[in-house]
Amino acid sequence: MYVPLLNSIFKSVQKKPGTLKYFPSKISIETGNICNLCCPLCPTNSDDQQQVKKGLMNIDDFKIIFDKIKPFVKTIDLFNWGEPFLNRDIGEMIEYVKKEKPSVRIFIDSNFNAIDDEHIEAIVRHGVDVLKISCDGATQEVYQQYRKGGSVTKVMENVEKVLKKKHELGKENPKIIWKYLVFKHNEGEVEKARQKAAEMGIEFEASGMRVDCGKEIFEPVQASVERDKEWIPEDKEYNMYTDLASGKKICEKPWKTTTINWNGDVVACGAIYDCEGHKFGNLLKQSFEEVWNGEKYVKARKIIAGMESDSNIICHTCKENGYQFF
Repeated sequence: MYVPLLNSIFKSVQKKPGTLKYFPSKISIETGNICNLCCPLCPTNSDDQQQVKKGLMNIDDFKIIFDKIKPFVKTIDLFNWGEPFLNRDIGEMIEYVKKEKPSVRIFIDSNFNAIDDEHIEAIVRHGVDVLKISCDGATQEVYQQYRKGGSVTKVMENVEKVLKKKHELGKENPKIIWKYLVFKHNEGEVEKARQKAAEMGIEFEASGMRVDCGKEIFEPVQASVERDKEWIPEDKEYNMYTDLASGKKICEKPWKTTTINWNGDVVACGAIYDCEGHKFGNLLKQSFEEVWNGEKYVKARKIIAGMESDSNIICHTCKENGYQFF
């Protein structure tokens, strides 16, 4: 039986590498792994990642999954791979979460090219807490170098629509954050974008880019940096790869969170694109506890803790390659 207070106590004191007596409070649920853009360092539309099955989560499956995590989840990232607003059921998903457990905080990260008026109504009326808009440029010329197929004008128009709807409905949420990934080609527009965000009355968040997201955990970070060096910013404030020796030494994700693919497959984190190939279980077929304390999850924790080695577990590969920076 799950007891929320006991979950909090166990989570604060238990550090062992095997089975856990608590469940994670932060979970990612992918609405789909299909995207409308073709960003060069993202695998969703990459030719060499086409073996990955594509699809969108339907509302019935979403309800099954949410009902299983409802007792303990506090924060849901309603995205992973793909563009979340390509899923026509996303508004109903948001509504279901907030109706069943109003205290759950919902985060959505979107390129904001595919959202429509129905989506805008849903995210404002039903209470999405944080909406991050991935927009890596202040002008179309710069923006389109990475967000291929996107329109910065359309993004800004959609942001204005959300602001208007918030005013119309008298809502404080969602909090809107302009998420600006800093690359070599767009370093010069960071401050221009920051100023534009301030003028619009939204928050601004600039952070370093990642190397090829579909390949990074399968190769040493030095190899990733060499291949993708044309994208890496020169400004040390945003370059995560300046000092490779100071990279991550440990990964806490198998103890703290989990990621659920559009078809119910569960993986340790959002860096894993081929969820079916590296899954630890499936929440449409199993209980959460069966997956969370299943053989693969337990083995992953032991691998990270240095107690076991198994090249068939994705966490082994990621550890061998230095955990990258995700």
